[in-house]
Amino acid sequence: MRNLFTATILLTIIITGAYADIIMTGDARVRPRLDIVDLGSYGNRTDNIYYFYRARLNIAADIGDGYFFKTQLGYNGAANFAKFGTGTLPTGISLPSAGRSEVSFMEVYFGHQSKTYGWAAGIIPVPHNPLLDMHFYPGKMANIPWILYNNAAASGFDFNTMLAGGKFDVKLLVDNNDGVKVSSEGDVIDSLTTTDQYTLDASYSRALGGLKVTPQLLMTLADDGDSAPMTYGAGLALPKVAGFGVSAYVGMTTQSAENTDAYTGWITRAKLVGKLGPGTLTAWYDMAAYTPDDDSLEPTNTSFMWICYSYTLHNSDKGAVTLAPTYRLYTQKTEGSLDYARSNIELTTQITFR
Repeated sequence: MRNLFTATILLTIIITGAYADIIMTGDARVRPRLDIVDLGSYGNRTDNIYYFYRARLNIAADIGDGYFFKTQLGYNGAANFAKFGTGTLPTGISLPSAGRSEVSFMEVYFGHQSKTYGWAAGIIPVPHNPLLDMHFYPGKMANIPWILYNNAAASGFDFNTMLAGGKFDVKLLVDNNDGVKVSSEGDVIDSLTTTDQYTLDASYSRALGGLKVTPQLLMTLADDGDSAPMTYGAGLALPKVAGFGVSAYVGMTTQSAENTDAYTGWITRAKLVGKLGPGTLTAWYDMAAYTPDDDSLEPTNTSFMWICYSYTLHNSDKGAVTLAPTYRLYTQKTEGSLDYARSNIELTTQITFR
């Protein structure tokens, strides 16, 4: 039923192309992976080889004077990927290899954008950075959880404007929209007290003497007893060094005991991107720490390293084909209870069309 609904919407958009400027782009990937998990002195080591695929279709409609509609169709799994041979089966006698992933609206929003300001509403894109990881997933903050679990998008509203030579952007994300609290007998406990939860995401980006600085604040608004952290930090992009773009992030997060379990945390990232030989090298390293506000609990230290080399097999005005061998290493350690390391060695083949 969901796929039929998606197909109907897509067909409607294509038909209405006679009345609006419709642009379609997309990409598809196939990714074999060697997955090595080592629990150190607290468990065993396991090795596994499996295969991912994903496909995404982007549709944008321009109706003039800066007003637009955009959507992205894809699979609502971790980073949009599905495993080969998994998913809904056509019939009860189908082989597992007949399984297919479903298609969802990964993004769907409309709005207005001019040279000086813009706004959007719906399932809006929220580009990944370490502060989002730390704010929403403090226990997994160095493992790019915002991409894995949110696919770099969220329900909400966005407003941006040019301010004092820089760009100010504020988003209101709807984390939880359950409505009013109701007792087990069905009576409204307090019509003014809801279980809704929101996060305010404000950032300001400006170039300063060859540097680009982007301070950011994330603040969750929630009822007493619900998670309501506050996170702040900044991104810094430096001028290119030997052909490589260098950038960094640093941030801190805190949550008081008034809402739920109290903790503090911090995260840092150093990243470089540049041409190396016939391809492009992308590498970054994250370090992070999560410290519960409880003397009986030990802090958890995490790290994440990503090294990727992308080589273009074909590139034209219509699209491109690339190969990207990648190495990832994630570690998570808690004194006396956890010594976790996970390595991923993978080869991503991607085709894009535009």
